[in-house]
Amino acid sequence: MFYRGHSDSSYKAIPSVFRAITKGTVKGTFADQEDKLFKNLVMQCPQEFIGCSSTLEHLVKMQHYGLPTRLLDLTTNPLVALYFACSSNSGKGGKDGEVIIYEVPNDEIKFFSSDTAAVIGNLAKMPRSFTYPDEKERFLHEIRAEKPYFADRIKLDDLSKVQCVKAKLDNRRITQQSGAFFIFGMNKSITQPAEIPYSYIYKENNKPVTIEIANTGKSTLLAQLENLSISEASLFPEIDYVARHLKNQVVEAL
Repeated sequence: MFYRGHSDSSYKAIPSVFRAITKGTVKGTFADQEDKLFKNLVMQCPQEFIGCSSTLEHLVKMQHYGLPTRLLDLTTNPLVALYFACSSNSGKGGKDGEVIIYEVPNDEIKFFSSDTAAVIGNLAKMPRSFTYPDEKERFLHEIRAEKPYFADRIKLDDLSKVQCVKAKLDNRRITQQSGAFFIFGMNKSITQPAEIPYSYIYKENNKPVTIEIANTGKSTLLAQLENLSISEASLFPEIDYVARHLKNQVVEAL
């Protein structure tokens, strides 16, 4: 079982790199520049990625620092998902939240080192004109940079998968959030996301089930979650988040 919390129930469960952005009359997505975002961040902050041995590990760290990626955060802890469903869009003019529930068969969950995760992850480094098998050799070159043994046997279906991946617990945030990911392959083009299998969506009586969170109840739920040690300070253990959380506690107590 995996869970995802949205603070606005109208949000679509797609990675940030595929979400629409608008500037004036210009519309697009970050996916139009995904390969440049990836390479520029590594180029400008190389020290941050010294310990990363795979493209997936790069993407996890990029997600951690707020760069749009083709990863969608999940958690195995429903209370963590509940926190994210309540953590913003509250108060006057706020939005109702939602917790989405996924049920993924054990044999369809991959670990961070899987070949399937490497295949999908390396789409992030390919040019936006990428098609397969036309650019097969270039794609294989990227995969073999992290997996030299990788055989020339890419399954075409893997490119259009949404794969559930258990990440390496190598930073405190992932550990505290009981984190996992969906990594999204491509749809008709590399800038369009694959679709989460309908079979992964939890159902009762053959109907998808989500947990709706009323905007008016968010603040109460956050207070109750804090009593269970689930708060901004515990889920984001970096010092800047903890400091902000402590500051907000003083403000709220006035």
